Amino acid sequence: METRSDDRPYEPEMWRNTLTALSQCHNLFFLAVGADLHIFKPQYPSQRLHSRPDHVIPLPFTGQQYQEPINPYNPHAVNHLKVGDLGNEELLVCACDDGDVIAFTTRSLVYELEQLEAKQLEAIQLGLERSEFVSTLRPFFHCNVGKSAWGIAIHKEARLIAISANTHLITVFAFALRQKHSPDSAQGSPQDTQSAEDIEDEICRRAEEGWQAAGPVSLNPDRTRDQITILCGHTCNIPSISFCNTEDDPTGRYLISMDIQGIVAVWRIFEGNFQYYTSQQVAAQHGIPIPRNAVWHGWNLLCLNPRSFRPLKREGEIFGCKAMTNYGDRSRDITRSRQEVTDSSMWHPSSNVPTTAGLRPLHLGAPDRATAEEDEDDDYHGEEEMDMDIELLRENLRPSLDLNPPRPGPANPASPNAIDTSTAPPLPFLLLTCSTTTPTLWSPNSLSFTGLPPPHAIPATHLTHMLDQHIPASHNWLDHRNRLNMSLQIPSLGIVVLASPVGRVALLTLTRQGRTNRCAFRLDWLLPFKSQEDRGERPETSLVGIALGPVQGSGPEPKRWRLMLTYRDYSVLSYEIGRRADKGLGEEVLIF
Repeated sequence: METRSDDRPYEPEMWRNTLTALSQCHNLFFLAVGADLHIFKPQYPSQRLHSRPDHVIPLPFTGQQYQEPINPYNPHAVNHLKVGDLGNEELLVCACDDGDVIAFTTRSLVYELEQLEAKQLEAIQLGLERSEFVSTLRPFFHCNVGKSAWGIAIHKEARLIAISANTHLITVFAFALRQKHSPDSAQGSPQDTQSAEDIEDEICRRAEEGWQAAGPVSLNPDRTRDQITILCGHTCNIPSISFCNTEDDPTGRYLISMDIQGIVAVWRIFEGNFQYYTSQQVAAQHGIPIPRNAVWHGWNLLCLNPRSFRPLKREGEIFGCKAMTNYGDRSRDITRSRQEVTDSSMWHPSSNVPTTAGLRPLHLGAPDRATAEEDEDDDYHGEEEMDMDIELLRENLRPSLDLNPPRPGPANPASPNAIDTSTAPPLPFLLLTCSTTTPTLWSPNSLSFTGLPPPHAIPATHLTHMLDQHIPASHNWLDHRNRLNMSLQIPSLGIVVLASPVGRVALLTLTRQGRTNRCAFRLDWLLPFKSQEDRGERPETSLVGIALGPVQGSGPEPKRWRLMLTYRDYSVLSYEIGRRADKGLGEEVLIF
């Protein structure tokens, strides 16, 4: 573990998505501190970072600001960092609170560091105290999306970048795949590419007109010029979006989004339409218990490739415990698997209460609630009344899905461009959606408006209050930061990493029952370990980012990955992840 040095300038911002990232091609670690990008080179094998960054890049800005930044003293602060491939280039994309979106190629960042190091070496050789370095770094892409930018999705093969913002819109930037045959267009005339000003004007216009504008505008499949499309339909903020970035969707046809009210939309961006699912619909049709007056929040989603799920045989291998089935095997509750995780505690390390074997935490097995304040307001009446709520919801779902007052967007089936899920073709992915404390794995293909399961329906899997601990009164502030808003995955190993600003991280293995399509997940580890908490290694502050990348020198098909947890006091906990065969679990996830 690395701890904070006294010469750090100021702390990373709070109330953001993940603020760290690792390059998958180079040994570079990125940390967003306000509106600055800090770049480090982790040491091998400890992954230790220097007390000072190797380079600090002030992020450029368009100058556009709106009236409601999270931190009025730093409106250009980064909300989210993401590394991903766009064609043959690896990009680092920064989404900022003032709506700016800035992307750099990691290749250009490596060149910038090399030039800086050369200047520093030259200064040392000449006996100078400091070197004069003039940066030549330019962003690959820079635009403003109207209001605070949050969700980032990158499609490698289709060369698409999607950004969700607090305008309740999603902007998809489609970069040209080929040039037209005419000499003029090959030079990139103004008619072929929209300027940043044109894009911003279009976003502002659609934000003002809202759903009445005509719904989503489909992309032109003739990708001979840069294009944008603006997807409108959500009626609240959209913290998470994802492409189906697999061989099943090489053209980037599908984009999936989730807003803070738990509404999931599957957009067909080349056709200008979408499918929509509410959290209530997903819960009711899978028989997942719903507390009366529950407030549904959506914080995160992952689009999962069915090929990433590991075929296993025994129930313990698949779920990590004996799963509780609901509603005719429509869902599996694996909350009890939390008690089976090695080297984990149900007590926060500051509670000064010894962990007792078999002791159940406060919320173990209870329905999900959004925040600590909502816990106090929720009227939980036990299993009998929860079953009544499920039946009422099913009755509402059968005719119309009208669970809320009429309004535009995916929650209202009367919205234009919405398509009937009962007649839509099967979708080539599964979704892992996260509320405040509960991840749920489900397939959109398993839902219908009739209330009857479609053929070959896949049961949902959920794990309630996955990262919760008993928290002492002195640390009640952690409850207000409790949300599963950070996620990463290693498709080649079938591993998903979920984290919350409370400071805990879960490692899940994606599993399936033999060679069937009945997919699930298993909770393998909770980080930091109890042994680390006992040694005082867990920082007494918020987690600001998780980063995942291959161990240095791993080659094109890495078997060992590094996971770095960064806290607001600059403490970093580093782990290595791998797999090996195990008689009890088929394949065990190893943490080093």
